[in-house]
Amino acid sequence: MNYSTILLAAGKGSRTHLSYNKVFYKLDSGKTVLETSLDLFLNDPDCREVVIVCAEHEIDAMKQLITPDARIRFATGGETRQDSVANGLKEVRNSYVFIHDAARPYLKKESLADLKDALQHEDACLLMIPSIDTVKLVENGYVVRTPRRDDVFRAQTPQCFKTSLIRSCHEQAALDRRQATDDAQLVEWYSDVPVRVVTGDEANIKITIPADLK
Repeated sequence: MNYSTILLAAGKGSRTHLSYNKVFYKLDSGKTVLETSLDLFLNDPDCREVVIVCAEHEIDAMKQLITPDARIRFATGGETRQDSVANGLKEVRNSYVFIHDAARPYLKKESLADLKDALQHEDACLLMIPSIDTVKLVENGYVVRTPRRDDVFRAQTPQCFKTSLIRSCHEQAALDRRQATDDAQLVEWYSDVPVRVVTGDEANIKITIPADLK
């Protein structure tokens, strides 16, 4: 199946204590976080385009960093992650889209294959990890409920959708001025389409704090 990728790279390095965008951080492999995340998709022949969403002032630096490829395009990031995804969706030209955090450079090709398999029968899916911890719902500093641990999963990216579906959900959210936690939540709010869970990998972390930098 052919698909587009939106690679979200408009973040900053504040929580990682970096003075620059963490996607420019060089990993032990010698490649930056951005290059590593990008390579997995460019090495997949089913990925027909990658839309890198980033701050406008960083576009030139990213173009100098990555190897030129006709499939790569750029879009400008917005005030929120949701705005950035919406901007990226305007550039997508394929029927399916994978939305991925550039700060998750450890995504494995096996997970990519599992997502593509799911999209053969589904219009929405995402990687998720079963929670190994007990999760409690808290209000005003007090525990109000403890969900069954078997029912609690942690969402990752990529989150993958039929492009027309997720674009429509983003457009409706913009009209309602409503911000979701992730893209899958928009599908939950604005459609009856079920979101398929694809088991992810613990290694697919989002670089967030100094301990995540390797």
